Amino acid sequence: MAAACTAAGAPLVQGLIGSVDCQVHGLSEAGYTALAAAGSPIATLLTILMTLYVAFVGYKLMLGGSGLRMGDITVSVIKLSLVVALATNWPLVETLVYDALFNAPAEVGRLLLGQLQGAGAHADPFTGLQAAYDALQKAAEHFATRAGAHDAALQGGPGFAAFAVNIGGLIMLLSSLGVILACKVVLSVLLAMTPLIAGLLLFETTKGLVEGWLKAMIALAVLPMVATLALALQLAIMAPSLKALAALDDVQQFAPLDIGPAVTVLVLSLVFAVVLVLAAVAVAVTAAGLRLPRAAPTVGNGESAASPHGARYAAGEVEPRSRAAHIAAAAVAMERRDSQPAASAAPAGPRRLTLVADRGATAQAAPAGAAVPLGASYRRPASPRHAASSVRRDL
Repeated sequence: MAAACTAAGAPLVQGLIGSVDCQVHGLSEAGYTALAAAGSPIATLLTILMTLYVAFVGYKLMLGGSGLRMGDITVSVIKLSLVVALATNWPLVETLVYDALFNAPAEVGRLLLGQLQGAGAHADPFTGLQAAYDALQKAAEHFATRAGAHDAALQGGPGFAAFAVNIGGLIMLLSSLGVILACKVVLSVLLAMTPLIAGLLLFETTKGLVEGWLKAMIALAVLPMVATLALALQLAIMAPSLKALAALDDVQQFAPLDIGPAVTVLVLSLVFAVVLVLAAVAVAVTAAGLRLPRAAPTVGNGESAASPHGARYAAGEVEPRSRAAHIAAAAVAMERRDSQPAASAAPAGPRRLTLVADRGATAQAAPAGAAVPLGASYRRPASPRHAASSVRRDL
């Protein structure tokens, strides 16, 4: 495979891109085939996970407390079918996943570059990168031949110009082509782990790993597209400086103004390297917003915690209210509402405190509806007091 992926006599940029594209495809296919083989540990682990998943679902159905409906069983069957397809069928994964992650962002990048061609962008940014790198290496050689033996690279003059042009070309090459190739290599490794990740999709506790895997793959697929667009913009901005460096070949003597284009190339290369770092952060933050659908947690009676009954049960109630209890509560509320107008028909004005006596001579003598002074409703009736001496005297 290495001999088939190596193109003899190809330029630096095109040779690296072609070789890496060929190698990453072979790496993804070989890794996927090794993990999905019949006797591999990953295939055995996948079989165990699927068996446990079916056993858990059947155990809940036998107990009758899982709250599963026909739609939930259909979703479980679809999930099992998807896991089997992703873990055992490389042509399907190559069509759905590999082409979507490797080719779709590149196609979107070409469409966007077509809109930038009017602004001076190169039709093929990688061809333009190769031409710019060759021009910078030629300019560095030009400045090096005019530098004296005592001209240091960081002391100005043609020595510094050669250093700036050479370092600027390397930074431009690494911040564009290097980022793209690194993303493709890591993406191929993650894609080769599909049989293992597919088994983790069955359980809610392991869905976080699947989400992280998908987020990383999406970020690594989008970042090369952003790097290609940034490379096209960088070549468009750097075009005047490249033309000025190319015009120095006819100049035999170094002039102080000749260092300007070299410094411009170095500054632009550093600026776009920072742009690529910020773009990587932005893509990672955007991909982090991915969320897989999760099943709503169930409470003890099989109700979903998202439902009103389940929410009250999860909040601490021993048992959710029945339909009869809801009807009785509604009837009490209607009766209370109907009694409010009758209470409001009483005459308005200040109310007097009225105490009704229900025992005692005073209460019996008082006419009906008469107001009784405060403290007199339970007054002891007046009667003559008989002492013990007066009783003996009367006897």
